[in-house]
Amino acid sequence: MLPSSASFCEDARVSALLTVDLGNSRLKACLWRDDAAPAARFEGQGDESEDFARWLAAHPAERAGLASVAGSERTARVLAQLARAVREVVAAPPAAIENLCRSPERVGQDRLHAAAGAARLLGRSALVVNAGTALTVDVVRVSGGRCAFVGGAIAPGPTLLARALAEGTAQLPLVVPRPGVPALGTVTEAALEAGIVHGFRGAAARLVEELARAQGLGEAPVAVTGGARSFLLEPVPFSERALVVEPELVQRGLLAALREHGAGR
Repeated sequence: MLPSSASFCEDARVSALLTVDLGNSRLKACLWRDDAAPAARFEGQGDESEDFARWLAAHPAERAGLASVAGSERTARVLAQLARAVREVVAAPPAAIENLCRSPERVGQDRLHAAAGAARLLGRSALVVNAGTALTVDVVRVSGGRCAFVGGAIAPGPTLLARALAEGTAQLPLVVPRPGVPALGTVTEAALEAGIVHGFRGAAARLVEELARAQGLGEAPVAVTGGARSFLLEPVPFSERALVVEPELVQRGLLAALREHGAGR
């Protein structure tokens, strides 16, 4: 006899874990049944979003982990959404990586989880580039079974650069940057796009090389993630290094943290 739909739901819930990455502008969630690839994904606003509530109802999970760099009110609203749909919600599970920064409590969860995800994905020391509202370029060291987040650099992302130029000047318009624009702009809007896009690409490339040099990482690979990662592809500004593009890098690190949290209970 076939099990009821309720039984299907229970079986799916018990075997699934949910990771939620709440950023400054977007919410991304992944449902995991193993470590290979997400069984389902969501991306949207997520802030009291009916779409996210429907997605949660359609993708039951036993436990969820939330990493947030958003404000406290928005984070609380998403936590409330999760609490209505998931049996156990772990807010800010400790990242599965050692944090060597001088003020470890101030490092963003997204940076730590991305570094942990890169360490597990690559199995060696690397540079981690997360391109979103902000650009972060971080160093992760892997040696003798030890994974450590060393620190890195933070710069504006393309959208933030465009907004700063429009809000900080009297005459420059707001543009929507697009990957692949030419470096020569013959009208103001095109010149703004060129400066933003190529300046962003140049900043990412220079930060990778400066951090690698400062840390003695030689030919360490680069792991790229984040919603603005397309600005760093085709062509790649750090083409001399092995490159891994992984959209779910933060989610993979968060999954490792959620598993470690469960194992430690």
